[in-house]
Amino acid sequence: MLSVRRDKAVAFNAMWKPGRQAVAGMQGNGSANPALVIYLDPDSLAILPPSDPTEWPEFIRLLRQIRDSADELAVFLGKHAAVRNDDTRPE
Repeated sequence: MLSVRRDKAVAFNAMWKPGRQAVAGMQGNGSANPALVIYLDPDSLAILPPSDPTEWPEFIRLLRQIRDSADELAVFLGKHAAVRNDDTRPE
């Protein structure tokens, strides 16, 4: 598993193409170590909150940006999938 700590000055970029069994969700609900986990089939990515609660507002902002951006991408792909399906239908 690859781990990059936020307190280190490290640039990190990665791209994954999820498999058919990919899922996402919150792990550790009700525990001291909650995380947003994306199981990409076969890889996984965990996004952990900062250990310092004073940094949580910025982390919450990031999570909301992830949520909104994922929704925006889903809408975009849904519209384009409908166009592609229409283009590939036999006449």
